[in-house]
Amino acid sequence: MRPVIKASLHYLALAVVSVLWLIPVYAMVINGFKSDLEVSSTPVLVPPTQFSIGAYVSVFGSLAKPLLNSLIIVIPTSFIAAFLGAMGAYFFYTLSYSYSRFSSTLSDVLFSLIALATFIPYQATLIPLTRLIVDMGLLDTYAGIIFAMLIFYIPTGALLMSMFISVLPRSLVEAAKIDGTGDLKIFLKIVFPLSMPGFISTLIFIIIQSWNNFFIPLVLVTTPEMKLISVAVEAYTGGYGTLYNDTFAAAMLASIIPLAIFIFLGRYFIRGLIALGGGGKGV
Repeated sequence: MRPVIKASLHYLALAVVSVLWLIPVYAMVINGFKSDLEVSSTPVLVPPTQFSIGAYVSVFGSLAKPLLNSLIIVIPTSFIAAFLGAMGAYFFYTLSYSYSRFSSTLSDVLFSLIALATFIPYQATLIPLTRLIVDMGLLDTYAGIIFAMLIFYIPTGALLMSMFISVLPRSLVEAAKIDGTGDLKIFLKIVFPLSMPGFISTLIFIIIQSWNNFFIPLVLVTTPEMKLISVAVEAYTGGYGTLYNDTFAAAMLASIIPLAIFIFLGRYFIRGLIALGGGGKGV
């Protein structure tokens, strides 16, 4: 009887968490189908009396280009940051297992600096980051925004991938090195395939973080045609008045990509965490 009660409590807790997670999504969806008058005069969780797609149609017309801009920037940024982060994590992995005391100390120092870099607030880099991008001639360009995001997300990728790569069996790498295999080939043929669950988890995390990044595109974009979705949605909150149905519709459209990634790839994210936990038990 106890296992049944325990399982029931687990499912109940899962149901409660799921409902709490879905409430904001439900509110965004249904309020985007209301008229401006109805969304202002009815409770936020009450369905519309008459569904209208007018808000979604009008909002999509102005958000189509920002959505495309975000996809152009987020996809390469996430893959490059996760892959280079994985390479950096492997570098720390090899240094930490080196028989040289100096190499081990160097690994600890460099890893500490990488970890510190992930917690530097964007605001603290406002002036040097902007000057750097302007001097490189990359202001208002896809390359400039991608480069700026990589500065922050490569350390994040290295930090996250270090947790996954550190639990890989050391014997595999040592056996490959005894056979004369170079570090690059070891990484591409052994380490990277074995850490694929961790790579996918890191990739998903960076995609969501870069998609929702507001500060970098706000600072480095000065023309409307280069605006990203995170900044474009903010324009629907006016200083003198707000069309709430348009605001809900804009928020919903801006959330489609992260929600789709979370729904369809979330199981891979969980598998990566499970792989980390399973490997960690053997360390």
